[in-house]
Amino acid sequence: MDALTQTPPTAPTALTADLGRFIADMPAHTLPAQAIATIRRGIADTVGVAFASVGEPVLRHARDLITLGPTGQARVWTEGGFAASADAAFMNAVAGHALDFDDTGLDGHPSVVLAPVVLAEAERLGADWAAAVTAYAAGYEVWAELLGRDADKHHGKGWHPTAVFGAVACAAASACLRRLDAQRSAHALGISASMSAGLVANFGSMTKPLQVGFAARNGILAAHLAEQGLTASHDALESPRGLLAAISPRGDVRLHSPSRAGAPWQMLEQGLNIKRYPVCYATHRIIDAALELQPHIAGRLDAIEAVVATLGQLQADMLRSSRPTNGLDAKFSAEYTIACALARGHVHLQDLSDDAVNDTIVQTLLRKVRVEITTERDALEPLFSPHDLLSVRLTDGTTLDAEPVRRARGHASRPVSDQELQDKFRACARMSLDDAQTGVWWEAAMAAPERLVTWPEAPGS
Repeated sequence: MDALTQTPPTAPTALTADLGRFIADMPAHTLPAQAIATIRRGIADTVGVAFASVGEPVLRHARDLITLGPTGQARVWTEGGFAASADAAFMNAVAGHALDFDDTGLDGHPSVVLAPVVLAEAERLGADWAAAVTAYAAGYEVWAELLGRDADKHHGKGWHPTAVFGAVACAAASACLRRLDAQRSAHALGISASMSAGLVANFGSMTKPLQVGFAARNGILAAHLAEQGLTASHDALESPRGLLAAISPRGDVRLHSPSRAGAPWQMLEQGLNIKRYPVCYATHRIIDAALELQPHIAGRLDAIEAVVATLGQLQADMLRSSRPTNGLDAKFSAEYTIACALARGHVHLQDLSDDAVNDTIVQTLLRKVRVEITTERDALEPLFSPHDLLSVRLTDGTTLDAEPVRRARGHASRPVSDQELQDKFRACARMSLDDAQTGVWWEAAMAAPERLVTWPEAPGS
C-alpha cells in the first residue's frame, strides 16, 4: 500500500497530503492579475542580476559540477550552452544569487530559486509562460504555508530559509509543471524535505549562492524521483520528527492544522521586494537612512565624530562582518554599507570590489559606526525591527537624525516602478551583454503568457 493511503480516514487532514492536492489542482486556479505581474517582475529581476555575476569566482566552481553542451534541456543563461534542467536551474540560481542583488520575501529570496526551476523545466517540457508563472505561484504558496507555521524566525537558529524552504518550494513548482497527481506531488515534497539545508553561518562566503543552487536542483530532482515512483513518508513535513519540527528554533510550530495555501494568496499578502542595493537585505533600510543624511554631510566627512545605527537583533545577527576587507564580507556589514552610503552617496555593484571596500576614506568612516540592537520586532515582518534608526554626530556637537525607516525602498509596499525595474535589468545585463543583446533578453523575459519559454543565445554561443 502506498504511504499516502495509510492515514485513517477519520484522522485530521495531513499537511503533506494537503499540499500535494494543492499542487495537483494548481493549474486549474486562476491567478489574480496582481500576482501574475509580481511574479513576472521577480523572474525578470532574477535573469537580469544573473548576468551581472559573470566573472564571480563561485560561478567557475559551480560550472565544474555540470555538463554543458551545444544542445540540451535548458539554457544556462550566462554560458554558451545548455544542460539538463536540474543542472541549468542549479547554475542559473547560483548566478542569480552570487551578488545578493536578487529579490527578497518570505524571509528569504523566492525568485532566485523558483525562477531558475520553472524556466528550466518549462524549456524542457515545451511549456508556455503562463504555465511557468502558475508553477512559480505553487512554489511560493507552499513556502509561505510552511514558513507561517512557526512562531519563530529560522535565521535565529542558523537556518537559511532560501536553501531550506526553497528546496521544498522548488519541488512543488517542478511537480506542478510536470502535472503530477496529488499523491506524487506529496511524495515530491517529502523527498525534498530530506534534501533541504543551508546555514546562515555561510553568509558572506561563496557557499551562500551555492546552497541556493543546490535547493533549486534538489527541487527538480525530488519531483523527478516522485514522477518515477519513488515514495516518501506521508507526513514528512508535519511529523514530530519531520521537517518543520526538526528545523523549528524553539519547537513552537503548528504541525497538524490543515493547509491554507492559496487561501488567501500569499503572493498578494506578502509579495516580493526588489533590491535597490546589491547587499544583504538586512541593511537596506539603514542604507536608505544614510542616503537621506548624505547630502547634509557631503564634503564634511572629517567632521563626523560618530555614527549610531539601531537595528533589530535578527538583522544584526545576519550582518556578520563589522570590519570587512573584501566584497563578500562587505555585503554583510552594516558598518560598511552605512559608511559607503554616507561617503559616496550610493551603494552600487562597483562599491563591492575589494579595492572599493578597502578605500581609506570608507575604512576610516566605518570605524566610527556603532550598531545598537533593539529586541523589538515588527508585527508584520518579525525578522526586522519596527524601524531602523540612524544618527550622525559631528565634532561641533551637531546631531543629524534620519527619519525612522520602516520599509526599504523597493519593498512590496514601496515598489520600484516598471521603468526602474527595466533600468536595473539593463544595468546588470550590460555587464555581460551589449545593448542589443540586453534588449533581446529583456523582451524574452517579459514575453506574452502564451509564448513558449525560450531564450536568445547566451554569451559565448
